Amino acid sequence: MTLKQPHDQQQDWTIIQISDTHLMNQDDLEFVHMNPEQSFHRVMAQIQHEYPHAHALIHTGDLAQVPVSETYQRYLDFMQTTGFQYYQVPGNHDSEEFFPFHDQQNKVHAIPMGNWCLVLLNSAVKGKIDGWIDTEQLKQLDHILSLHAKQYILIACHHHPFEMQSRWIDQHILKNTEHLTDVLAKHSNVKLVLCGHVHQASENQWHGIHFLSTPSTCVQFKPHSDDFALDDEAPGYRVVQLKANGEFTTQVHRTQFIQKKINIEITGY
Repeated sequence: MTLKQPHDQQQDWTIIQISDTHLMNQDDLEFVHMNPEQSFHRVMAQIQHEYPHAHALIHTGDLAQVPVSETYQRYLDFMQTTGFQYYQVPGNHDSEEFFPFHDQQNKVHAIPMGNWCLVLLNSAVKGKIDGWIDTEQLKQLDHILSLHAKQYILIACHHHPFEMQSRWIDQHILKNTEHLTDVLAKHSNVKLVLCGHVHQASENQWHGIHFLSTPSTCVQFKPHSDDFALDDEAPGYRVVQLKANGEFTTQVHRTQFIQKKINIEITGY
C-alpha cells in the first residue's frame, strides 16, 4: 500500500498510535475477562469515523497475546480493509518468527513523511518481558538519523524508556535507555518517541524530546501502582498531528466501549 501523501508537502500529517491489542488466535476468546478483538475493532471504528483521512497508523507492540501466524494474519487482513497505511513494532508478547515486520525485515526502518521521518525500532527480546535495543540496531539508528538530518524524527518502539513511577511495570522497562539516549543526544532533529507496553497514557521529556505512551486498545494498567493492578479506564488511542515546521500536537482519545466489567482484582497476566 502506498503511503498517503498530503497534496502539499508542507501540510500537516495525522498519525494514529494504537498499542497492546493482545489479540488471541480466535476472535471470540477473552484476555483478562475482556474480548480484545471486540475492543480493538471498537477502537478502530472510532478512529475510522473521527480520522478517516489519517496518513498512517502505528502499532507500538504486543499485537498478539497468542503469537501464532493465524493471529497476525487476521490482524493484517483487517488492517488492509481500513484504507490506512499501517506499521507495527513488536512487543514482549509477540513472536519474532511470525511478526509482520515492515518489509518482512527485522531491522531499523525509516519511512519518510514529508518534512518528517518515522523510525521503527525493535525493543523486544525473546524470552524477556523487559526491553533492550541491541548494538546493531543502535548503529542503524545512528546512521538513519544522520541520513535524515534535514527531517524531523518520530521514533516508535514498544518498551518505555523512562520510569512510570509504577514499581511492577518499571521492572520491565527498556533496560538500556542510556544507550538509546546516547545516540539521540548526537542528533538535534529527534522530536518524538512513541511507546506502548504500559497500557496508559504518559509523557516524559528529555533534552527537548517528548516520550509518549498510549492506552491499550483493551485493558488498562492502574497508574502509580507498586503491584500489578488493572484500571477501569476505557480503551483508547493517541493522535499526533505533525506540523511541517517540526512542531506537533497530540491528544489521547477513549472509546465508549461497554461490556461486562473487567476483573480489576487480577494479579497478573
